[in-house]
Amino acid sequence: MARYSPEHKGRSRQRLLTAAAGLFRQHGYAGIGINDLCAAAGLTRGAFYGHFGSKAALFAAVIGGAHDFVRRLRNRPGATTRELSQQAAGVACDYLAPKNRKAVISGCSLAALAIDTSRADAGSQQAYARAVRAVIDEMRRGQHGPSTDIQSARAAIALCVGGLLINNACGADPEGKKVAKAAQREVTRLLTHAG
Repeated sequence: MARYSPEHKGRSRQRLLTAAAGLFRQHGYAGIGINDLCAAAGLTRGAFYGHFGSKAALFAAVIGGAHDFVRRLRNRPGATTRELSQQAAGVACDYLAPKNRKAVISGCSLAALAIDTSRADAGSQQAYARAVRAVIDEMRRGQHGPSTDIQSARAAIALCVGGLLINNACGADPEGKKVAKAAQREVTRLLTHAG
């Protein structure tokens, strides 16, 4: 039996995580099976079980993986408190922008998998909570008042994920866009402490 290098194993694991993230976001946890996951990653069931003990373990790894929302917040180039606050609001507003709805919902596990994660095992829920805390921590970077930072950031992520989900669920109905626009205004106010 041939042994694979650690690099090969790492690439196989990453292919599986990438394929699973897209499939879970598109079809939900229950809408995809291990055979589908393996086929999308170009791997065998044996390779799957070499990396993960179950579909639930893979789901938890996807939830605990890198999140574009966090990455965008971490990559803010601002140096001052004001710049960081304005840039955080800009990232959040882009996240909520009705024109970006389909791209964000298909690329953001925080939004697309929120309901699935609420029904998942404790490991997946803990991974989700860590991802939420990472967004909150990044939103707080650059805020003014330490006593209100965490509350503003918590409210902002709730508005972002909730606004995106409602906008997506409304489909073509204009009420979804109105909810997203209202969430954008409130997130900007919360993160920049304007008005």
